[in-house]
Amino acid sequence: MTSIRQQSLFGIQELYDMEPTQKYEEIMAAIDLDAIFFEINKIR
Repeated sequence: MTSIRQQSLFGIQELYDMEPTQKYEEIMAAIDLDAIFFEINKIR
């Protein structure tokens, strides 16, 4: 079995240090929404 290790976006201490709204903005900015929308539209 192959093991794939993904690099983390943020360290746990970095997330603790951020304000709640800043956490959400940083996480959402790291997600490639264009790729998700492309895949969803391809299914339809």
